Amino acid sequence: MTPVMTSTAPVSPTTGLERPSRDTSDPTGRVDRRMTAPGNWGGVAAYSPGPTPGRIPYIDMARGLFLILMTSTHAMTVAGVAATSPLMSLGLPRGWATTGLIMLCGFMVATFAREMEARESIRRRVLRRARRVFAVMFASNVLMVAIRHVMTHETDPLFTFRWWSRFLLFRGEWSISGILLPIGLFLLAAPVLVGLYDRCRSKLRMIALGLGLLLFAGLAWSVQALTPESLSRYDALNMMFGTGAGGFPVIPMVASGALGFLLGILWQPAREDPDGPTTLGIVVLFIATSQMLSLTPSVLARFAGRTLMDVSHLVLILVLAITITQWRFLRQGLRFVPLLGRYSLFTFLAHRIIEQILGLSLRPLGLPSELVYGLCFLGGVFGSVELILWRRMWPAYDKLLQALYL
Repeated sequence: MTPVMTSTAPVSPTTGLERPSRDTSDPTGRVDRRMTAPGNWGGVAAYSPGPTPGRIPYIDMARGLFLILMTSTHAMTVAGVAATSPLMSLGLPRGWATTGLIMLCGFMVATFAREMEARESIRRRVLRRARRVFAVMFASNVLMVAIRHVMTHETDPLFTFRWWSRFLLFRGEWSISGILLPIGLFLLAAPVLVGLYDRCRSKLRMIALGLGLLLFAGLAWSVQALTPESLSRYDALNMMFGTGAGGFPVIPMVASGALGFLLGILWQPAREDPDGPTTLGIVVLFIATSQMLSLTPSVLARFAGRTLMDVSHLVLILVLAITITQWRFLRQGLRFVPLLGRYSLFTFLAHRIIEQILGLSLRPLGLPSELVYGLCFLGGVFGSVELILWRRMWPAYDKLLQALYL
């Protein structure tokens, strides 16, 4: 979500943090090791002159893959695909993108802290990006809810001060933009996680931090199952741990970002070029976690499902992204995927608008829901790609979107 290291580098809006000093000519995105390890919080990391700061190709690819999964899920909703449809069981997986994007954000903060950037610079960047995410969240939420009222011909509330004032107090209606709230809150908390990581000067402390973050995430996701009556009585608790903002529970999703941070500090550079046994082990982990979840008692299912299972999803997408970036044939054929990831905050908003327009246009035709899904899905993906390509054709259009933090 944050631009690269130097102030002269071009700003490319995303929904995740980017690590600097990658040579973009290398398809694997390997790091330039001339950068020294960061010092204490507030210190300045010295480095030798290196390549022009760039992006990490496999991270853009992973973020793009998550956005494609999100586009597929939204297309199913717009098309009204029935629960009995084969698409529900044989189509692209659902529910991975919501936690996957925020975990990827945590992964990138940890990558900054583990390898490269000065601590004060990290703090400035994540706090600046948090402010931008909150601004986009508020504006897009008001816009999307207003559009929903217009489409349903319920426009009377739009002309009342009370309706608008509720948005200022975060008590109004929520759209899909609700997912940006936990992302922004995680970014605000990210400097604290970096500070905790810096204090882990022994393996024992590192293990304690890992177990603590794992326990925090598991308990945060378990609150809704453990105390359903309390959540229903208090709106604030329900927003934080229950139905959340637009269906996204705030604190559990922030905890998922902390899990992504944990994975990021454990991730080794060698895993950016995984061999056959490593890849096979990650696939086995995913399958074994799925099987274990089906055998877990219901009281522990939510704990395990939103920790180990979500981590396995992220690792699987990361390995898939690395594999694609290393195979030239795949990289060329799927070069539109990292483009979505590079402008992911823009894609996040654009695909939803495109799919809604297509859904309304196709509804009078009475087409099968599966066909409507396919058209909305393809339109959401490639329509977003086309809008991104326009940014490169028209600099004024790109500058306008950058001014809107998109």
